[in-house]
Order: sequence, then C-alpha cells, then structure tokens
Amino acid sequence: MITGLIVRKALQPESYGVYGNYRWDANEEIISKKMVNQNTKTCGECHNDIYQLHQKDAHYNVPCVDCHGAGNVHVAYYQGDSLKGITKKEAFLEKEYNLEGCLYCHRKLKARPTDFPQIDQKEHYKFLHINDLSTKCIECHSPHEPVFLLTEVNKSRIHPIVYRCTECHDKKPDKSPKEIQNHPTIFECKDCHKEISDDFSKKPHHNYVDCRTCHLYHKENETTGRIYKNGNAKFCLLCHEKKSFKDEKYPPKIEWPSHIGNKKIIAKSDEMICLNCHINQVHKMDLKTKENPHPGNWVNEHKVFARQDKEICIKCHTADKCSSCHMKNKPSSHTLDWPKQHPKFAAANKSSCETCHKKDGCNSCHKVQMPHPKDFDSEHKELATQKGKVVCLNCHKEEFCNECH
Repeated sequence: MITGLIVRKALQPESYGVYGNYRWDANEEIISKKMVNQNTKTCGECHNDIYQLHQKDAHYNVPCVDCHGAGNVHVAYYQGDSLKGITKKEAFLEKEYNLEGCLYCHRKLKARPTDFPQIDQKEHYKFLHINDLSTKCIECHSPHEPVFLLTEVNKSRIHPIVYRCTECHDKKPDKSPKEIQNHPTIFECKDCHKEISDDFSKKPHHNYVDCRTCHLYHKENETTGRIYKNGNAKFCLLCHEKKSFKDEKYPPKIEWPSHIGNKKIIAKSDEMICLNCHINQVHKMDLKTKENPHPGNWVNEHKVFARQDKEICIKCHTADKCSSCHMKNKPSSHTLDWPKQHPKFAAANKSSCETCHKKDGCNSCHKVQMPHPKDFDSEHKELATQKGKVVCLNCHKEEFCNECH
C-alpha cells in the first residue's frame, strides 16, 4: 500500500486536486490553444448581407460552423494572419448543402422533440408533388433564410402554446380534442380567431394545409412560444414557384418574376406582393399596414415604367387606376404658371401629356389643332373668322395680332 501511495504521488500532476478532482493547470493549457470554431459575428464581418438574413430567420441560432466547418484557416487566410503557407485552396470552405446535411437535423425521428421542425422526406416531397427524392432542400429553401420570415424571429409575437395532434398521435384523429372525454385541454386556432378560421375553411388552401403551415410556431417553453405572421412572396413561392423537379399540374405554379411583369418594380425582397392580388384565396386579413412595393420616389418615376409597358401596372392595378389619381391630383410640374409654360414642354414631349390626357386633349381645350401645323400662317385667318377671335385669345394677347396685321 505504501508503494502504491509513493507511485501515485510520483505520477500525480502537480496541480491535481488544488480546486477539485482534476488538473488545474489544464485550464491554462486549453485557454492558450488557438480558436478553431469561428463566432458567427466573425463571419458577418466579411459576409454582412448573409449575416443579416441569418440573424433574421429561423436558423438564427445555428452557428455557421455547423454547416461550413471550423473556418479558422479560412479566416486566417483572408484576414492576412501571420500564419504562413496557407493556400487559397486550403482556406476554401465548403458551400455545398447536400440533402443529408439538412436531414441530419430535420429528419423526422421519434427521439426528437415534437416542436422541432422535422419532416418525413417521402411525405414532404409527396405533398409538394416532387418525384425525385434526390432533390436538394436548397432548391426551395435558402439555408440562411429557410422560411423567409417577414419579422425577425426574436421579435415575433409571443403566443400561448399551440399543439398539433400529430405531436402526440401518429395520425391526426378524426375528432376534435373537445369531443374526446377526459382529453387534456388544447387550444385551437378557432378558439381565439373564429372569424378568420371560419373564413379560411371556405378557401382552397384549407383542403391541403392548416394554420401552422404558414403561421410557423416556435415553442420557447411549456406555456408560450413565438408565432410568425408570414406572408412573404418568397414563402408563397416555396409551393407555387414553377421548377423543373415539381409536378406541373398541382399545386398551381407560376414563373417568377415574370408573373408580376418585372422584378425591378419590387423594391423590397420581403414584400407581401402575392397578397395584393390573392388575398381572397387565403383568409380575411388587414393589409392596410402593408409596405409599399415601390421605391420611395415612385410617384415621380412610375411614369417611365408605365410608358414602357402598361401591362405591368395592370397586373396589380385596375385599368382605371391612372385616371382615378391623375384626375384628382395634378403633377408637380403643373404650377400656377403652367398655362404659359406647357406649350414648350408639350412640343418637346407630347407623349408625356398623353399619359393623363387623351390624344385629342389639346384640341378639346384650344379648339384648334395643337401644336399649330406648318401651314397655319396661311390658314389661320379663315379659322379665326369661323370660330371667332376668342379662340386665339385663349393663348395670345390681343396685341399679338397687331404685331403682324
């Protein structure tokens, strides 16, 4: 026994047992090691656009290293670190997102919490009418912005706990929980949002999806979570964008962005532009607070787009939309002295006048052809005799005639 104690004393590290049953000096050794895994903010220093998307959406708490790898050599190379001999090839980080990489976290497993987003790949692809099981998730979902949330995930509305029947049952029961004796109390969407729920039950989406298909729910504790009021065009396109690997017939699909005419007319990528036209296909909602899809200076610039292709406007606006505005509100150029100024402007750009005025608008006001034709000098005497001098005085002073006559 004495021999054992001597051997133990000889082999035992010097700092062992100072503050517990471990070697205290190990802490300093670990701290001195160079960092391998990079902080997400470090990645954001060079990739700020991607960082902003990542922090807003559902993957905000997934560090970059989980998909891209450690990144220490990559960062050292691009920051000009003192480390020598690193080649560009060695600094390269994988950007390929394969199917298995996504399913590593999101494959449906009994062992996973039911509130964690997970799919049965075959069922998911069958629902979306995708026949090729090798189709990558990134064909529809962006890894940095997987569900295209309109609101930052951390700022989304706190909501009472919401359960799905399938979180406990393998298949959704035919009956409501309230119809089953002694069933634990579970809130349903219609308990608080009856009017919206009843309206939704009459719409096409009701046959294929439930509320939480669009209003994604993230459980935070046993009583509350966050619910996302999603209406982003990109979110709608997850199902409705036409792609080669999707079935052509169902669900209804569109070419994007040609469906709306021109992507340039959408100023913000997260605009709820689909709801502008298709709100009646979803459920009752208030879109009064929706953002304007056009740039801030659109009032002055829209005429350029309207002249190029009016069909773009008509995709969202009714044909009489132009007149409903322009008949009430004069353009900024039409100041008090516009009657004197407009001839020069009209001569240089008559088509601009015709944006609001009919082609015969000049004649209807001036009672004569405007601008005057080249041979008007020889013909105006007869015209003045027929229609009277008052026609001339609409634009010219009475002394104007005396300058020649």
